[in-house]
Amino acid sequence: MTQQPTAAEELSERIFTAGVAAAELAGVYLGVVLGLYRPLADPANLTCAELAACTGVDRRYAREWLQGQVISGFVTTSGPDLETATFSLPPGGRDVLVDELSPTYLAALAQFPAALGRAMPALVRAYRSGSGVPLDEYGADGVTAQAALNRPAYHNELAESWIAAIPDLAARLADRDHPARVADLGCGGGWAGISLAVRYPQITVDAYDADRTSVSFARRNAADSDVADRVVARVHDLAEPLPDETRYDLVMLLECVHDMAYPARVLATARNCLAPDGVVLVMDEATDDELIAPTDDPVQRFFGAISPIWCLPQGRSAPDADPVGTVIRASRMAELAAEAGFDRTEILPIENPFYRFYRMRA
Repeated sequence: MTQQPTAAEELSERIFTAGVAAAELAGVYLGVVLGLYRPLADPANLTCAELAACTGVDRRYAREWLQGQVISGFVTTSGPDLETATFSLPPGGRDVLVDELSPTYLAALAQFPAALGRAMPALVRAYRSGSGVPLDEYGADGVTAQAALNRPAYHNELAESWIAAIPDLAARLADRDHPARVADLGCGGGWAGISLAVRYPQITVDAYDADRTSVSFARRNAADSDVADRVVARVHDLAEPLPDETRYDLVMLLECVHDMAYPARVLATARNCLAPDGVVLVMDEATDDELIAPTDDPVQRFFGAISPIWCLPQGRSAPDADPVGTVIRASRMAELAAEAGFDRTEILPIENPFYRFYRMRA
């Protein structure tokens, strides 16, 4: 008779499995940063020596990396001899590991552990002092990872799905006779505003973020796009009114309210810069309505795990901050909106496994 594992053995197996995943993500990180995946997406398979030569990495390290990738199933091989075999990405590999606009692109997720490793000493200090950990402590990986992971959704869904679910807004943005003004609050890398400006060639977008590194990144992304003249990124504390009297037909806050040090004040900034009949669109995490613990839902587990090491510490980086953290339930969002002066908060009928969408009415 097979003996059932003890509770300790089951928990130990879970921790070990998590350790394996963490090590594999470290390998993915090297593949992304060193540009190792892109040549392997070419239909012509490469040997270890060819991969090392075309990427400028040491051949011995390339061989060891390929071995780990093959064992994990992230790379395929023509045979067991690492020196003579050829290597390529498996089916779906280009979409997940190379194509940054693919809906299934996820290679940038590997940058989170790298950023967390850099920030961990600051996190330990923050836990003891009650202070915050600003985004700068996580390094450039923190900024680029967040932007890269959201970019496919902005490129593929923002206009075609999310905006389309608000017909009056879609019509306003498409009005060529009266070009709409858009404010992207908490813009990060700027991809949302850029994607929207591409889809609606007459609108202008003012993108705001308190983080200087993010704004610098957004400016570079806009400059490299075809909409550089219509997307302008600025550094601004979103808990304060915007610096001019511009009124916007659309104010977006995409996956950022839960990070904010003063979320109700940020929502008030959105309300105060809204044009008559303008729309405030908020996208944030699609968390369970109440605590379910434990849960087998990997999305909810990710929200719960990332909040105490990423979102909450960053939100507490200001004096007397009161951020919500990643687990922002719909009821809490409605409370914040009411505190900011909105009369009604409507949850939009947009299906998404990660995000919930709100329209706030003043």
